Amino acid sequence: MDAYIRNELSVDNDLTLDQAATHSAKLLAWLLDCQDQMQLGQPKYLELTHTDIECMFKATLYLHECHARYGDELVEAVLLQCPQAHAAIRGYYDKCETDREQCIKELCINIVNGTHNGHAHAPLLYHMHKTYAEVQPAWGIIKDLDWSAMAQKKANSTLDAATAAAAVEMNVNVLQMRQLVRRIFRLTTVDDIKIALKRAMRLISCELWLQLFREPKESILHTRCYVLRQMICDMLAEGTACPASACFVQNIYHFVANGSSSNVSRLFCWLMHARFAGALGSYLYGYWQQQLPHLRLDDVQCTGDAPMSALSLDEMLYLTHLLLTTKSPCRSQFYGELQTLPQLGRLRELLNKVAYVYS
Repeated sequence: MDAYIRNELSVDNDLTLDQAATHSAKLLAWLLDCQDQMQLGQPKYLELTHTDIECMFKATLYLHECHARYGDELVEAVLLQCPQAHAAIRGYYDKCETDREQCIKELCINIVNGTHNGHAHAPLLYHMHKTYAEVQPAWGIIKDLDWSAMAQKKANSTLDAATAAAAVEMNVNVLQMRQLVRRIFRLTTVDDIKIALKRAMRLISCELWLQLFREPKESILHTRCYVLRQMICDMLAEGTACPASACFVQNIYHFVANGSSSNVSRLFCWLMHARFAGALGSYLYGYWQQQLPHLRLDDVQCTGDAPMSALSLDEMLYLTHLLLTTKSPCRSQFYGELQTLPQLGRLRELLNKVAYVYS
């Protein structure tokens, strides 16, 4: 971002609305992403350099300057260029219009309280504001900030978090998921992204993937999360040939079989995503299509000539059972797909044999 700001940005008389919107959209997406990382309450993860802070200040200065010049026209033009986070973008510009000093104050608070060793940046922020205040007087608010009050606010928020263990755990999962998404999308090619995603599917538990599918549309990361969700579903739909998919499905099994009793309900919420439900159903369908001809019903085992599978028969039986229970949101869809199995009768008989175990 430093190179982009130095080489691409200028606010002169020749700056057009389209140019301002293009630059503002890029800067605002980056700045909101930074603020999002700083606001999640895990400051030990994010470290800022002098250059990072300078880029945030310059980006904010540019955004405010362009908004002062073009107003609502700029906001609408930026929204047209940003496929997600419209609420966050409008909120930023609304605050920029009504209280620019508050925007600057919140940026400083986030830097000090939301990053690793953030209090050490306070002298730098104070020193830098003088130059910016010469261009936009609102930056003068920095000289009046109460740095000790910021530290107290941070301590109080830490105490509040300690009394809400469930919320903290959820925040950690959200934070780690978003860190994963950001790391993957730092890669420059689609092939590299796919390789990184496959590795993550093998190693990372379902807790984080649940958050990936829950990322709200208003989030600055929604589009990136959406892309990864589609890639995961594509791999699942390819069937049992993908080793990463096998690990992913096995992690789902461990999540519901070995986790808390509420995890089944959480899986059902996950299955309310139609694309994911269809992809998981396709994976199970492909497994049964391969294994049913080699199944011995008397002892519920596969014969020696059955195709090799990374998942056990017990694991796939349990997941199939869950997707067919009355509470499953994809029950009808999955059952309809199974109707085309050549040996569906054998699967029905097998499920009936083990139904009492799962009930």
